[in-house]
Amino acid sequence: MDKIYLNNLGAEASSSGDFEKAEKYFRQAFELSPDDPLICFNIGFTLVKKGEKEEAVKWFDKALACASAGPDTEADMPERGKLALDCGLACFEASLYGKAEEYYLTASEAGKENSEYWNRLGVLKFVTEKISDARDCFERAVLIDPDHIDSWYNLADAYDELGLKDKADAARKQFLNLENRKEVRP
Repeated sequence: MDKIYLNNLGAEASSSGDFEKAEKYFRQAFELSPDDPLICFNIGFTLVKKGEKEEAVKWFDKALACASAGPDTEADMPERGKLALDCGLACFEASLYGKAEEYYLTASEAGKENSEYWNRLGVLKFVTEKISDARDCFERAVLIDPDHIDSWYNLADAYDELGLKDKADAARKQFLNLENRKEVRP
């Protein structure tokens, strides 16, 4: 069996909730390709789902190390950034907020400063009750991409928390405009 086939079997098992089987397949794929960042990430993601958070973080770190080990070109930057962003999201969902923030910082350093990056960092700041920082992140996200609907929604919530009712209403209106445009499209 090759690593792609094993990785796909692991992904199927993971999507059906069989994390034991998923981990088995991902580890078999890892044996064939120990420097593949995606396989390392998949093992970490599976371990997070199984509740093995500390071990998962080691695999996320390995995934990023493998992604950084290749040629350091501009073209590689977005992939490393996306991987770091995904590691951050997995940690955020597992309530590993400190690690999530570290991975988001890595995503930023890798040139992944886009609206999704700022929105995810804003959500992390919001959940950890750093509302002013969250607002700044959401404002940056909508500045980069005025059509980033989730950022407008989150920005409205941040403004509400900060007592900025007029700004919250304006952000919510923009969110609803984008939502209505989305529904009208075929």
